[in-house]
Amino acid sequence: MGAATDPPDDHIGPALAYVCQRLGPLRELLTQAQGTLGDPAELRALTDAVTAAQRPGLSELRDLLQALHQTVQAAGDPLGVWQATSQRSLHLPGISSGTPFEEIFLCPLGRCAGRRPDQTTVFPLKCAITGRELERTVL
Repeated sequence: MGAATDPPDDHIGPALAYVCQRLGPLRELLTQAQGTLGDPAELRALTDAVTAAQRPGLSELRDLLQALHQTVQAAGDPLGVWQATSQRSLHLPGISSGTPFEEIFLCPLGRCAGRRPDQTTVFPLKCAITGRELERTVL
């Protein structure tokens, strides 16, 4: 892709974390919209790339996320998968006034931005794509 409208590289992690956190609902949305069984092609291509032995490059991940983003929008979600990047805060935990240190759980493969404990209800936190337990760290 590489077009001027492509999201920057620092949006890839949050978008991939969004997909991981909402894998079930995204799968349901796309299968209903497309009337297919199993994972839709765009979702399967992304999950296959993430779980592959060879780590995909940023441009490959951006392209796969962009294809999934367009498919999700066509299925009725106007914000798509890049929506996670538009909700970022400019407050730094532990540094910005009133923002305490916080724990987060990182992707075990280092491929997505992970998630905060308030973004889930099931512990231990596991990656929806790989099934591996997320790694706890404190900012």
